[in-house]
Amino acid sequence: MPRRSTIASVQASINRLTSEEQQQIYNWLGKRLQDNLATTIEMAQSGIETHNYQGKTYVLQKRRCGRADCACMEGEISDVGHGPYWYAYWNEGGKTQNHYVGKRPPWLKQSSGK
Repeated sequence: MPRRSTIASVQASINRLTSEEQQQIYNWLGKRLQDNLATTIEMAQSGIETHNYQGKTYVLQKRRCGRADCACMEGEISDVGHGPYWYAYWNEGGKTQNHYVGKRPPWLKQSSGK
């Protein structure tokens, strides 16, 4: 598993770049932040609960389990789906990654000492 960069190592790497390369990163980061904000606003307007925590966006969602005989397979997912459960979303290597978190989000787990 590759080692995760720290802010200090990323800053040091950026400082070694040319002004043109730094400008490219600035432009890319600005677009990325705009896209993330637009996604967060869109989810909030659609009534989906979201929370940003430690660089990830957490979304409270209902899901279908996929079993043909389960009631969650019939009707609107908001009415019949399992959950809601928290899922974490983040970008890694240009791709959106997601991970099941569970009923209790990490910002509550951390504050309770568990």
